[in-house]
Amino acid sequence: MKKSTKILLTVLALVLVVGVFVGAWVMFSPDTAAGGKTIEVEVTHLDGKEVSFTLNTEEEYLAPALLAEELISGTQEEYGLFIDTVDGEYADPAQNQWWVFTVNGEMGMYGADTQPITDGDVYAFSIYEG
Repeated sequence: MKKSTKILLTVLALVLVVGVFVGAWVMFSPDTAAGGKTIEVEVTHLDGKEVSFTLNTEEEYLAPALLAEELISGTQEEYGLFIDTVDGEYADPAQNQWWVFTVNGEMGMYGADTQPITDGDVYAFSIYEG
């Protein structure tokens, strides 16, 4: 087989593999909803104090909506936003503390920056101490 034919077949195989991965991402990525949404954010602090916020947003994902309201902060890591502060309270990883969130009472299936939001959703944040 000619060298140019081998190169062409290799390039075609790579394009096919990339196409399969892109197709899988499109098929299995969470759906988002465009337009205005109203969501509830409930925060349980370490001292047990509970605070609720009602947010009106055009954002499609949770983290941008919360960042815009300055309700969370964190650092961008390899796998997405690592939230270390919610409603002004810092969860200290050195003390085995992390913020976790639920969506409508169930554990979030995605990170905050890839969690789609839908009108009427309720997000509850609390600190996990492990």
